[in-house]
Amino acid sequence: MIQLLKLILAGILLLCFFKMPYFFYRLSGYLLFAGFGRLAYDAFQRRDHLDVKIFVFLTLLYNPFYSLPLPHTLWTTTNGLVIVGLIIHLLVSDESSQNPDQFTKKDDH
Repeated sequence: MIQLLKLILAGILLLCFFKMPYFFYRLSGYLLFAGFGRLAYDAFQRRDHLDVKIFVFLTLLYNPFYSLPLPHTLWTTTNGLVIVGLIIHLLVSDESSQNPDQFTKKDDH
């Protein structure tokens, strides 16, 4: 499920390279915000601190409520880097580490 979400987010970012209607860019901001938020929550459940920091940063970067006034070339470069990062993260992470049920709390005895 998380692997599919990463692919969907990369696809949305890839579509942002093409000339799309303004509504698509507004909708993509909300979808990216929600998707990266979900990935941050999943990383938090897995106790992966580096992934939490990365996905929280991306959640704030693609925040649709207060967008950063960056030039178009910087947004294009950022989108390309995030696409490459998502694909690398997709290839490197294994499916077994995506299941938060495998982690149990230590009992204090």
